[in-house]
Amino acid sequence: MKRVLVALVLVVAATACSGGSGGSGTIKVGAINGITGLFQTPEVPQAVKAVFEEVNAAGGINGRKLELISKDDAMNPQRATEAARELIDSEEVVAFVGSSSAVDCGLNRATYSKAQVISIPAVGVDPACFNSPNIAPVNPGPFKLLTAMLYYSSETLGHQKVCLAFTVLPGSGGGIDAAIKEWTDLTGKTLTVKDTSVGQGDPTPYLVKLKSAGCQSVIYNAQVGPWFAQAKTQGMTDVEFILMANAYTDANAALIPAGMRAQAGTEWQPYTDETLPGNDRWAKVVNTNKIQKTAFSQGGVMAADVFVQVLKTIKGDITRESVTQAFKNMQPINYPMVGTPWVFGPGETHNPIEGSRFVKAENGKWVVLPEGFIVPKKN
Repeated sequence: MKRVLVALVLVVAATACSGGSGGSGTIKVGAINGITGLFQTPEVPQAVKAVFEEVNAAGGINGRKLELISKDDAMNPQRATEAARELIDSEEVVAFVGSSSAVDCGLNRATYSKAQVISIPAVGVDPACFNSPNIAPVNPGPFKLLTAMLYYSSETLGHQKVCLAFTVLPGSGGGIDAAIKEWTDLTGKTLTVKDTSVGQGDPTPYLVKLKSAGCQSVIYNAQVGPWFAQAKTQGMTDVEFILMANAYTDANAALIPAGMRAQAGTEWQPYTDETLPGNDRWAKVVNTNKIQKTAFSQGGVMAADVFVQVLKTIKGDITRESVTQAFKNMQPINYPMVGTPWVFGPGETHNPIEGSRFVKAENGKWVVLPEGFIVPKKN
């Protein structure tokens, strides 16, 4: 009898230590978000929470409710690392869903791997978000986006002289080079000008260089207002300036002078048109809950949706171990708000979303272009 009792105690103890909020009670899910500091995305955890509340109102997952525990890292490395440890050790979350931190991936990738917990960021920013075995964002990220923008310039617009004028953030130079190489490998083409020294001061020297080279397309990622004002002064009305996704805001559209040609690449369906495939679902969530309409909130809804979809496939107890296994073994999910299926899978790196849709500036507003998602492919 004593042996039976000892064995029972061991089984209970092993179950309690199996990782994550298993058994009864809420299913705890973590996120690290920028709520204060230089990179603020408060709409992201709000969007994730809204999806979870929708699921909970419908009965939850096998009768258990989802609980989002979001921590603000204020773009502070120490706070980001402490937040990850607290969520894993103290809160015993089963997964991270909808993180939107500029520093999380690079700092915590090893922590996630050691704890065997998966993270589905709503917004992947630095290269580590796309080169880690336990992290798979729902956005293409800046480097896959850059490849798509280069491909769009040369293959869709048919421009022979494609140029790049970038402000390079610390640690992103390698990702930019890899994105350019991928485009070259696919198309056999090279940049006419590659200038990664663009600063925040007078843009005139950079624009003069681009104009002298005869650039037809310029991929650009810095300040919008001063750049376009000076480009108009230089008479560069025949150049197609294609802006990175961070420039896709109503405020920036209003800064582009009449007569200038400007487009922007988007990571999800352009959020300014709620009728586009997938945007109806996102719009319902943000409108019902009065959440700010941004591309980042799209990522929050998508991260929560794919998490819930995979969670519903788990047979038996929902623990960190069973959740991680389910995502490593999952089938791809076709989510209409992005250009390619999303999947986690067993690989050492994860960058499943590729491609971009494009919008152009007209009369101070962004207008969605008709081509659909441009996904780079071998010519």
